[in-house]
Amino acid sequence: MKKLSILLILTSILTINVKAQTFEANFLGEDYLQYKGVYLKLKDGNYASGLMGTFYSDLKYCQKVIDKNVLYSKGGSSYSSNEDSLINRIFFVETIVDKNGATIENSSYLTKPILVLKDTLNKQIIYFKYDKNYKHKFPFLTSKIRLDKDAFCKKIKRKVDDFTDDITINSPLIDNRNISSMIIYKTISKGKVIYNLRLKTFGSTVIVDGTGAIILFEDGTKITKPVKIDVEADTKGFEYSAFLPLTQNDLEILSSKKVKKFRLYIYDETVNPVFAAKFKIYIDCIQETK
Repeated sequence: MKKLSILLILTSILTINVKAQTFEANFLGEDYLQYKGVYLKLKDGNYASGLMGTFYSDLKYCQKVIDKNVLYSKGGSSYSSNEDSLINRIFFVETIVDKNGATIENSSYLTKPILVLKDTLNKQIIYFKYDKNYKHKFPFLTSKIRLDKDAFCKKIKRKVDDFTDDITINSPLIDNRNISSMIIYKTISKGKVIYNLRLKTFGSTVIVDGTGAIILFEDGTKITKPVKIDVEADTKGFEYSAFLPLTQNDLEILSSKKVKKFRLYIYDETVNPVFAAKFKIYIDCIQETK
């Protein structure tokens, strides 16, 4: 009787904790391992592509690119799950595995991850085939995600010049298959440490003599630098970029606040909130790397 009472109490506490979660849009792309231990629920709106060939009741149905044995099938020849069977349910990401059921410890370009979900109420296990390349195929909102600093520090690149012994340390040049709009560089030369921030955005017209960069943070504060803006023709139009020298005060601000957007001369770039959170970590990692 006591064991049953304790079990009921623990279940009640878990239910309250789950219901207290706040959910937000967080597509992590190639950083999908950060979803482990997070709560998910189906988002409102158009998520049809995220329900097609993604939800399965058994790992054996996750071996093909797409399998007809989808969970909660809409019937007929449909490969899509019925959203009515998934909506308003909250799932816990127990682990992340490959198609053979092996736990994924390190993300790889070739690995096709599968999120093992457990319904927080009826304990049903569901296998969700995750596509790390396309945001529109992720039909969930997530609970707050605490990003693992160590995982992102491993992405920091360090290079030593064979001729000068100068050391260059930088955050990733690529983020989710795209060139990062923000890259921080640390150069160590003859004992002197210099930090620079590269910003990039696109414009529809060419302006060759633009100056001035502004970084806007979520709290409304700004960093302004009177730097020259470079421009080059690109398939997307015209690429505008700038290198901003950073002071120690700049670094403290960048590591403590999330960037909302930045402006290069007259062209703005809105920063994805997930990337902004990762970038704060990159700042700390780079400062710690020697």
